[in-house]
Amino acid sequence: MLYIVQKALDELEAMPRDERESYSHMDREISEAVEKLQQLKAKLETDEKK
Repeated sequence: MLYIVQKALDELEAMPRDERESYSHMDREISEAVEKLQQLKAKLETDEKK
């Protein structure tokens, strides 16, 4: 799932700037989702090691 979200963010970043500006709200939301998924992944890995 994290891979899919990061791929979507990469696609947005690859767009020309003028097109990307219309998606700025999505860029922000995707970035927040990536951060949350990375935190969850780290927590799950920590719990798994215990």
